[in-house]
Amino acid sequence: MATNFLEKLSSDLIERNQEKTTFSIRLSVKEDLILQEVAEYFEFSRQELIHRLITEQIIEPWKKKHKEQLVEVEFEEGKDLVNYFLLNTNKINDVKDHEWMLAEKVAAAFEDGYKEKIQKFEKGDWIFLYESGKGIVAYGKATGELEKTDHYGRADKTFYQKLENFHLIKNPLRASEIKKILGREFPFAPTLSRMVGGEKILNEIKLRG
Repeated sequence: MATNFLEKLSSDLIERNQEKTTFSIRLSVKEDLILQEVAEYFEFSRQELIHRLITEQIIEPWKKKHKEQLVEVEFEEGKDLVNYFLLNTNKINDVKDHEWMLAEKVAAAFEDGYKEKIQKFEKGDWIFLYESGKGIVAYGKATGELEKTDHYGRADKTFYQKLENFHLIKNPLRASEIKKILGREFPFAPTLSRMVGGEKILNEIKLRG
């Protein structure tokens, strides 16, 4: 119980330290008046009310969906067989994790149940790094050699493999483009997904230079 409590405190600390951003929306005068009336009734500012709405009705359900999609990723084995994977860079949970992966040219995962899958990459597997809100921003080939390091002071919580032939993509391949190229829906929420037909994505990226 204590371990779970401390891990939650650590997770909450990371969440609070995330960079903040702002956005604006346009409302009619009538809509704005209603929003202000609701906010005043419950003793919130309009910003606080909208933030709670977004958090509770969009962000939290999305996180829950993300957690529920922790399924066993299929790894195919065989001589000369190359697997293609889409690995989410974890930017939604921690911007620093995302930046570290790109700076160090690695494929990594940081949570129990996810990080163990990194060790299954075989030498030569292609890994596409996917940044939430942008698309595939980088790619490279797995070395097949698992390495570990700490994560916020917790020893060996980061599992990673270095990526050979690493490339940053100037114009990220967006989710809508990926689905169009593959000709089907694709799960972008999970940390890791095997991409059948990934050679099509690789060819498109190379064509774009």
